[in-house]
Amino acid sequence: MPRTVALIRGVGGPTAMKMPALREVLASAGLGEVETLQVAGNVVLDDGGRSPDETAAAVRDAVRGAFGFDLPVIVRSHAELADAHARNPFADAAEGRWVQTVFLDDPPPAGATFEVPAECPEQAVLDGREVFVRYPEGIGGSKLQAGWFEKRLGVTGTARNLNTVAKLLAMSA
Repeated sequence: MPRTVALIRGVGGPTAMKMPALREVLASAGLGEVETLQVAGNVVLDDGGRSPDETAAAVRDAVRGAFGFDLPVIVRSHAELADAHARNPFADAAEGRWVQTVFLDDPPPAGATFEVPAECPEQAVLDGREVFVRYPEGIGGSKLQAGWFEKRLGVTGTARNLNTVAKLLAMSA
């Protein structure tokens, strides 16, 4: 049975968590078969029949209670993640680490949009609750990070590169 993917935004640096401890905390919160990928807030779990909003709240509350960090959590089912991956217009780019999907917690409000500045080499496409971004010169120096899109669209988001999305798809299948 496919599982749910929870993406915790902002894990690292001052909000770093040990992944074994995170898995234990989430399992104690009633989330089953908890697996993590990397040390970046990528969690695959059994949601126990909770809705996406309930799952996000359970993860957020568990992290806040155990670690003291109030970090946004964005949830996608395996089917939703697969759909987003299939819709990514840059999925065939040679460098999967330089293609990101910014997963949004909600659809942007009607009329919300953005325009990539002419001086930026990046390409970006808003499609539903995802923004797909290609960084032909690498991500590190780009000003088009998840926060840039959040500010313009008025919703919370967190970015994962194409390679990570593919791994999360395999784990959640």
